[in-house]
Amino acid sequence: MYAQFFGNYLLSKQAITTEQLLLAIEEQHIRHLKLGTLAMHAGLMTPSQVDFILIRQTHENKRFGELAVEEGFLTAEQVEELIQKQIPIYLLIGQGLVENGALSKEELDDLILSYQEENHLSQLENATAQQENLQALIQNLFLITFADIPTYLLKYLTLLFNNLIRFIGEDFMPLNPVMRQEYLSNRCSGQIINGEFSLTSYIDLEEDAAIAFASRYAGEDFSKYDEYVQASIDDFLNLHNGLFNVNVSSEDAMELQLDPPVSIENSLISSSSNIIHLPIIYPFGMLNFLIKL
Repeated sequence: MYAQFFGNYLLSKQAITTEQLLLAIEEQHIRHLKLGTLAMHAGLMTPSQVDFILIRQTHENKRFGELAVEEGFLTAEQVEELIQKQIPIYLLIGQGLVENGALSKEELDDLILSYQEENHLSQLENATAQQENLQALIQNLFLITFADIPTYLLKYLTLLFNNLIRFIGEDFMPLNPVMRQEYLSNRCSGQIINGEFSLTSYIDLEEDAAIAFASRYAGEDFSKYDEYVQASIDDFLNLHNGLFNVNVSSEDAMELQLDPPVSIENSLISSSSNIIHLPIIYPFGMLNFLIKL
């Protein structure tokens, strides 16, 4: 769960530039993590053993796993397990940063370790603990905006990240939120929540990103921007806000009303108070999530 926030951590430490992160994210969705990197991450091979196999590969037309088994570094069963293993996103991003020369392997390893330590993170199986970790990361992300983030907003954002993972894909990275009084939309969907508190949320994307977002959500291959693409974006926002309302009703005994989503194209969104602008990078482009409290 915490992997999505690693890129933002690298930026905050000034270990990489935004351009380097964007390039790594754009490349990672077509990237297969090398078996040697997986083996080191699992503690099955040392860096020197990996380098030895890579050198052998320059002389022999054999797969990495095959050579590692020949050398006795891995068993055939371990190779199969590594191939089938789900790859953490931060490793995919990290490998891209190393291959592009933004970081060395040693720098990446140190940054992953310090990130986990500073945020008290581990690979937890307990779902409750994972959600607590996610909430802590969101609070850290919003420290610049809120010294003490409102409880309902923390719940709203926690659900948002969960829904992005569930319905769109986990290959994203949030950037630091900023406060705005005006925002010029592209292809945008907005929706109002009213009740004991009021919240208006917007999803805004450029046209190509909107097509890709809708394709992922609907499970269809949209080739152009049309009413079906916009309807898919509207539906995601409506689904997310509807789930939030249900959660608030069951957990906090609060009844909230949800207006129908509306499409807003090339229009100025403004507020007398600040609008929270949360940029989220996907390989297909930038998703701009806005919240007006």
